[in-house]
Amino acid sequence: MSLAKKISDDVKSALKGGDKKKLSIARYVYSELKNFLIKENLDRDVIKLSDENVIKIIKTQLKQKKESLEFALQANVQNKIDDLEFDINYLNNFLPSLMGEDSTKNIILVHIKENNLENKDFGKIMGFLKQNYNNKIDMNLASKIIKNIFKE
Repeated sequence: MSLAKKISDDVKSALKGGDKKKLSIARYVYSELKNFLIKENLDRDVIKLSDENVIKIIKTQLKQKKESLEFALQANVQNKIDDLEFDINYLNNFLPSLMGEDSTKNIILVHIKENNLENKDFGKIMGFLKQNYNNKIDMNLASKIIKNIFKE
């Protein structure tokens, strides 16, 4: 089942089941998928969206939710924190599981060694990771690892 179809089914099941929290985030994601179709001037059938596009949209939404969560934590607004954590967990269900820190570091170290890369080649390393491991590695984690490697 495609990710877009799963989101569509979540909207329907949440409506039938009366799950307001799930309905809220599922509708939000569904509307973001629709907005993407409109912006890209594509066929308006959300179900036809590729999983790759859905993942890209969900990653964007996840980033926004995490930023909002940081502000909610600073403001100590518990109901907002709970809602955002629920939304983040829901969105994470659609993303493929990412490699751990050790695996990511090993890939980076091997690539640096094989290509004799230096600190100034940060962009080349990130480009390689994005091209070959886009939905398998957390790029923020990779960036931190690369910076730490060149500090040593």
